[in-house]
Amino acid sequence: MSTNATKRKFNTLLQGIGSSKPKTGDDGLLNATGSSPSNRSTTSPGSTTRVSGADAELLQKRRRLGLPESTAPILGRRGNLSATISSIVSRRTQNQDSSKGFKDVPARYAPTDRADLLKRLGTFQEITDWTPKPDKVNEVEWAKRGWVCHGKETVRCLLCHRELVVKLNRKVVDGKEVPVLVASEIEEALVDKYADLIVASHQEDCLWRKRGCDDSLLRLSLTNASATLKALRERYDELLARKTFLPYEFNLRLPEEFDLDNTLAQLPGDFFTKPAPAKGADAQPNRVALALALMGWQGLNNVRIGAVPNSASCHTCLRRLGLWMFKSKEVADNGEVLVPAPMDFLDPLREHRFFCPWSNSETQRQGHSQSRSGQDLPGWRVLVQTLANEAHLRSVYEGRSPAQPRTQRSMAAPSTPQRPGTAASIGTPTATPGSAAGLGTDNAEEDDKERDVKDKERWARLKRVKSLFDSKGSRKLRHSISKSISRPGTAHSTKSTGGQKE
Repeated sequence: MSTNATKRKFNTLLQGIGSSKPKTGDDGLLNATGSSPSNRSTTSPGSTTRVSGADAELLQKRRRLGLPESTAPILGRRGNLSATISSIVSRRTQNQDSSKGFKDVPARYAPTDRADLLKRLGTFQEITDWTPKPDKVNEVEWAKRGWVCHGKETVRCLLCHRELVVKLNRKVVDGKEVPVLVASEIEEALVDKYADLIVASHQEDCLWRKRGCDDSLLRLSLTNASATLKALRERYDELLARKTFLPYEFNLRLPEEFDLDNTLAQLPGDFFTKPAPAKGADAQPNRVALALALMGWQGLNNVRIGAVPNSASCHTCLRRLGLWMFKSKEVADNGEVLVPAPMDFLDPLREHRFFCPWSNSETQRQGHSQSRSGQDLPGWRVLVQTLANEAHLRSVYEGRSPAQPRTQRSMAAPSTPQRPGTAASIGTPTATPGSAAGLGTDNAEEDDKERDVKDKERWARLKRVKSLFDSKGSRKLRHSISKSISRPGTAHSTKSTGGQKE
């Protein structure tokens, strides 16, 4: 008799291994369903998945906030031994991951939040953890679906806590990763498989599986002129605070179509004075700081140590730039470079990451319904065009012709040397008496004539449009009103008698 009782107890113990023991706080919920652990193991799946509306809403809220599934109450879930083991492994992995310092990465579902997308992209910037991938599986595609870089070639979703190793054409030999040559068909198939896993690797109930971030979320919003000028001034001030580390102007390699003098002339007259600059700032604008600010760069700030005085950064692609690497170390009084910089030159556009809208016209175009192929502009050109349009509107409102470039090479800081024969060869805009200034003076009259012709055409079109809304009854009403207001014995104006026969 005792042997049979012992066998029954042992049998019950084995059956209880497959079902997880709930906490005391959840006993009431389980008892309400009227099922015991042994009964739940034999219940059909259809009956165990029935969850009340309040419980389903609670689980959905926990997934949206990124709370681990291990802490959620068990709602009649069918358990087995493999599920118990997987939950133990999952909890162990979560405990290891929590010690790696991903506190700054957002753990919430916000597909329309641009700041969260940029933070996730920032986790892929270490080349030691993430190497460049094909377009279909690059870091932008992973970040748009909620993934972050979590170690060597590993991505992780902070919402459903899934992890995936992404390796293309690489294998480990003697503890080191080496590239492997494979057929193009195999490589394409592997890329397509990883592209599917960007979505399929999420848990079935993960919200990132249903919808990711829109392609237009990385675009720069530069349509508001006042906000654009304010942001430009903030970037300029941050770079100006690092003027001792800024490279010389001949150290820059700017785009050939970029005219710094023209852009400087199109800025508002109070751009550098409102708000007031910091104490000790030079009276003349810093051309290097302005050029870098127009290309999307600003000062680098660290969360723990604050402003980093010798570095700049792009807050869109999160690229960091060491300014001291591009500044010539020693320059003679006559402009001759005695000790060159560690790097030959600084190309502000090339230093951006490949997806940055400041330099990538495709990224800036995405989500814009009115853009056409061949007319796509990167962010820096959109900014320059916005400044030009705003300058033209100011000139029209003030009743004057647009200002000609008022800033010549002499406006640069006296301490900025020039290397003979270098500025022109590297594409840096120069202005000499008879080059930029002379061309601006020669073309001033032609520009004014063309502008006058365009203004006349514009006013003629406005008058024609206005005449469409000017009915015959309204003209008679205006005529009668003006006739009653005019003084007796005085001649009526041509406006009041227009269209009337005497």
